[in-house]
Amino acid sequence: MSATILATTALDTARLARTQGDLPAGLAAALQALTQETGAAERAEAGHLACFFHYRLGQLDAMLALGRTVAGQLETLGRIEERVELLRWMAIGGAETGRFDLALQSADQAYRLAQLQDDAGQRAMALNALAACFERMGDPWQGERLMVDALAQAEADGGVYPRMVTLNNLCGLTIGAYHMLRGVADDEARAALERAHGYAERALALAQPAGEPFFLVFVHGNLGEVLLHLGLLDEAGRLLDQALRDAIDKGFTAQAWRIRCTKAEEHLARGRPAEARALLLELIAEGGTQVPQATALRLHHGLYLACRTLELPIEALQHFERYEHLLRQRAASQLRAQSELLVTRLEVERAHFEAQTERARAAEMARHANHDALTGLGNRRHVESHLPALLARAHERQQSLALVVVDIDHFKLTNDRHGHLCGDRVLVMLAQMLRENTRAADLLARIGGEEFLIVLPDTEFARAIEVCERLRERVAGHDWDTLSPGLSVTVSVGLAQTPPYDQDGLFELADRALYRAKQAGRNRVRA
Repeated sequence: MSATILATTALDTARLARTQGDLPAGLAAALQALTQETGAAERAEAGHLACFFHYRLGQLDAMLALGRTVAGQLETLGRIEERVELLRWMAIGGAETGRFDLALQSADQAYRLAQLQDDAGQRAMALNALAACFERMGDPWQGERLMVDALAQAEADGGVYPRMVTLNNLCGLTIGAYHMLRGVADDEARAALERAHGYAERALALAQPAGEPFFLVFVHGNLGEVLLHLGLLDEAGRLLDQALRDAIDKGFTAQAWRIRCTKAEEHLARGRPAEARALLLELIAEGGTQVPQATALRLHHGLYLACRTLELPIEALQHFERYEHLLRQRAASQLRAQSELLVTRLEVERAHFEAQTERARAAEMARHANHDALTGLGNRRHVESHLPALLARAHERQQSLALVVVDIDHFKLTNDRHGHLCGDRVLVMLAQMLRENTRAADLLARIGGEEFLIVLPDTEFARAIEVCERLRERVAGHDWDTLSPGLSVTVSVGLAQTPPYDQDGLFELADRALYRAKQAGRNRVRA
């Protein structure tokens, strides 16, 4: 049998294995196809499939090593969709293993390529990878903002798969935020955990009909962890046991390791430190240095807690020192990646790109009657065109929607003391702040001389308050002297939350809240 026929047979086997979810057999077939003499397209496809199997099996080092070569082959062939997918795996693999420079490079390339495609689902998946990098680098807030944007794109696309992935990733990201905030800012930690619960339930509703084993393991594992931290131990235990059985059965090794860490936390919560210690020591013996960095952190922290409870001080100290070493190692990698890539290239180029886009968008808006010529935001006509649809969708899906009215305090005095040109500049600056503190899916408008509107779809009350307070603080803390000496600007903010889902009712509630903010002394947020 010729080498070409052998390679084709192996490639067909690998394709079938991906469809059937047989990861070990698929990896063996893809690697066999790679060893044969074939054309460039077949080699690139075999490499892409091998990376897929490595990724799903949790063999991240092997996937990253092969991925660099395969990404170049796909670029040469002009295979953009497969290249975006591979770069996304490399971004997540790099973030999981602490190679944040590689992770950010891959995520940035994936997002740029996805932007060139007329495919909202691809853009959503690329944003997922970029958000995962930020979360693993210790910034879950930026990660969640990007991920919520990804969800808006995924919902616009209408595909189940991007929505399912994004919701599940949002759950994992907010679980990470919970771990970071727990014991430091408990109210914020609890809010993050509640958001994680909502994301997990929505992801499960999509994953169950789809029947995709990989994502069912992910979703069950995430939901089980959320329920554990909410104190629902029996329900959490059942989900975690199911997820662990499925992960082991399907060969999802990295997921099995993560779920076993959560099972150890369950043992600790039930007062069984010896079982937790035994499980985690078994994981160390099995995984060794192959355990991803994020999982290794949880592993050693769990062992520290178990050993401390069991009064094994020397062993507890060893695991605590290992945990601290991994934290320092991760922090050093984060700072190096931010210094070498994020600040120097990614942010500068993106800021330049966004500035160009913003100027073009403002010019386009000014040419249309439903946009405010001064600020580039929508006007009342724009609100009337878009708000009813947002409210209808929120009502249909029983989602929370926030309507926010922002009013500049003492704006007439600003015009009287500093001139109307300065007043116009204040309006333009505030409009820019609104854009910078909201998402692409949010509705922004100037609805009066100094009054602005923000509509935040699919946003719970706590999150809406956070957005409003961040905006208020940003305005109050801005150096307004650069516009005119002695100038200071603050805003009062009124917030209304669905239900009701009717436009007039929400505006009335927001106006009342704004009045209370003014009466309370201005520079306030009231709901």
